[in-house]
Amino acid sequence: MTAYRRIQRTQSNRVKIKWLIIFPKATKSFKIYLDAKHFVIGKKPYTFYLALDVDSKLPIACILLPRYELREGYDCILKYLLSKNCQIKAIISDGHKGLFSSVADYYPNAIHQRCAAHVLQEVYRKLGGRRFTKTIIAKQIWPIMKKIALGFDNYFSAKMYLGKMKKKYPHYKKAFAVFDNQLKYIYQFENSKRLNIPRTSNQIENFMGFLQQRLKTMRGTKTPNNTIRILCSLIAIKFKKPTK
Repeated sequence: MTAYRRIQRTQSNRVKIKWLIIFPKATKSFKIYLDAKHFVIGKKPYTFYLALDVDSKLPIACILLPRYELREGYDCILKYLLSKNCQIKAIISDGHKGLFSSVADYYPNAIHQRCAAHVLQEVYRKLGGRRFTKTIIAKQIWPIMKKIALGFDNYFSAKMYLGKMKKKYPHYKKAFAVFDNQLKYIYQFENSKRLNIPRTSNQIENFMGFLQQRLKTMRGTKTPNNTIRILCSLIAIKFKKPTK
C-alpha cells in the first residue's frame, strides 16, 4: 500500500491536502467496482471513494475528500489508473451523475454497468417503501420488479416483459417509469458476455458497510488524517494474508 500526498492551492491560496492511497497488487484489473461512503469528521461532511477489483475482491485505490459525493474523487482514482495504463474494460457502480461523467471522460470505451440493486431500491421507494410491503399485493408485485431488473440475460427480453407488466398493472406507473429510464443501463453487461460483468455492486457495498461499522467502534476520527489512516488500517487487516 502506497500513500501519495497531493497538495493543491485553491484560488483563496489555501492549501488542500488529498491523500490518494494506492494498492499496487490490484492495479492490473479489467473490471472494477466504484463507490463512495459519507462520513462526518469534526461536524463536517467528508466522502471516502474506493475502487475495488471485481475478480480478486482486492482494493485498488481510495481517497478521502471534503464535502459530499462529487466527481472529483472518482476523477482522482480514474486519472491515476489511466496514467498507469490500466486497461479497464468494465465498471460497476450506482447511478451517481458525477461518477458517470468521470467514467465517460477517462474510460469512455469501458462498459459501465449500473447496479440493478440500486435501481430496485429506487423502484421500492416509488412503490411506497415500507407501506408497500404491508399490502397484500406486495407479494405479487415485488417479484415482478425483481424479474425485470435481474430475471433476464438480455435487454430486449426485459423490455418486452416490462411493456406487458405496464399494461397489466397501470397503477404502478411511477415504479415502471424508473425502469423506463434505467433499464438499458442495468443491462449493459450483455455487451460482453465474455467479461462476466456483475449485475450489482453489492460486493463493494458490503465492503463499505464493513468499514463504516468498524469505524464506529474506534476512536481518533476527529480529523481527516486520522480517519484515512484508520480506514487504511482496516483495509490492511481485512486483506491480510493468513500466516501458515
